[in-house]
Amino acid sequence: MLKENKTALALVEQPFMPSIEVITSDFTYIRLEGDRRKVTGTLGKVEIDKGDGIRVWAERIKKHLDLSMEVFVYFSKYYSGYPLVDAAQLIRLL
Repeated sequence: MLKENKTALALVEQPFMPSIEVITSDFTYIRLEGDRRKVTGTLGKVEIDKGDGIRVWAERIKKHLDLSMEVFVYFSKYYSGYPLVDAAQLIRLL
């Protein structure tokens, strides 16, 4: 149904959700949520190093970009604690 309506299934990284790699539209939406039990996201700094995870996502995203797909990525403050650093790292890797 999502494909028929050209609606993207959000790809989500969260501790209690399974990893899904289903593309249902001509763009991809990724939510990197993190673990609220381990990160407060209020300290104004990276609380957990997510560099390895961001590198993995960068490789996945490159495959979508190679297919000329638009990719939208949301970093929650609970991912590493500091979304600006996460986004900057992802951009550098891409």
